[in-house]
Amino acid sequence: MQIYEVFRQEREGDPMVHVGNVQAPGDDLARQYAREVYSRRGEATRLWLVPRAAIEEIGDAYFLRPPIERSYRMGEAYRVTVQKRRQLAQEGAHES
Repeated sequence: MQIYEVFRQEREGDPMVHVGNVQAPGDDLARQYAREVYSRRGEATRLWLVPRAAIEEIGDAYFLRPPIERSYRMGEAYRVTVQKRRQLAQEGAHES
């Protein structure tokens, strides 16, 4: 028996949300179980089934850090740049 994690999309364009899991001996039966348990009243437009064994957890903080410092790409860095430009423009206007 294999455990499958089930994700459901309730309306087109909504994100997929983890709703639970089913236990089944194979993919075909897991598909049937997921439909019966998580969409029997038609509350889903789409289901994803993922064998739990296929999910890989990455919890290493060192690995998850970006390899190169790229804070300049963050939206906050852009806002700071815009604020600095405005400040310089205002200071230039006051000096004239």
